[in-house]
Amino acid sequence: MKKYILYLGAIIVTVIMVTACEEDLIMFNSSMDLVGFSSSSLVIKEDLGGSASALVYLGAETGTPAATVTLSVDTAGFGPAAAIQGTDFTLSATSISVSVGETAVQITPIDNSVFTGDKKFYLVIESNDQGYNISAQKKMLVTISDDEHPLKAWIGTYSVDAASYGNPGPWDESWTVTTSPVEGDLTQLSLQGIGGPTADPVIATLDKDALTITIERGQNIGPVYGGGIDVEIWFGYDDLSLDQNIDLTGTLDPDGTIHIDNWGHLMKDPTGDWVWDVFNTTWTK
Repeated sequence: MKKYILYLGAIIVTVIMVTACEEDLIMFNSSMDLVGFSSSSLVIKEDLGGSASALVYLGAETGTPAATVTLSVDTAGFGPAAAIQGTDFTLSATSISVSVGETAVQITPIDNSVFTGDKKFYLVIESNDQGYNISAQKKMLVTISDDEHPLKAWIGTYSVDAASYGNPGPWDESWTVTTSPVEGDLTQLSLQGIGGPTADPVIATLDKDALTITIERGQNIGPVYGGGIDVEIWFGYDDLSLDQNIDLTGTLDPDGTIHIDNWGHLMKDPTGDWVWDVFNTTWTK
């Protein structure tokens, strides 16, 4: 009897599973055939030394005829940051045959050995000869990332060892900071992540000839350390006192390493300001 019940139960489960699978079958409809870009943006390093792929897809049932897709370049609104075809980049084609799946258009950046800043353009799907629907994602923003910035030795992601003067060892901190160019000023970098990932950026001025870095005093990095209290950066001493008349200064190494001592954090508490700590920082790229 038990064996019979088990057999019957197995049959019922099998029927249920088959029925469920049948209900979940994906039915293709030619009216849903779709052409579009696989992603909305692409960043290419100017000194890539090769080409990068912009992927165009045809979403349709297997065996659906390939489409000849016509592409164009749009730089409207980018002003001086507009990438010029033939000067800043080349395209492998502006008309491609796209089968079901993904097809690549090759974009090759042109390294001009001159700093002109990042260049941008939109790659746009204009039409296809099969009349397939065109996705809302019909434009891809392409950025040609300039590698010739005069401060490029100090642009990147840093591991920062912040040695505490308040309690050396137990109160030491580690930050991950990303440095990036400040638009319109070739002597400044934006430092993002000081004190934690939610911190507002700090602006630093670098002198690559004197190999110095200067942080203007009093910059606010917002509420960090999880306390909801804004933090300002000031020049500090090993006794945790602050000097609000001196900017922070440090040194640069040609290999990208940065050293900044006397880095003080002032907590802007509504009930009264107080010093969080003062650090001797070493930045390793």
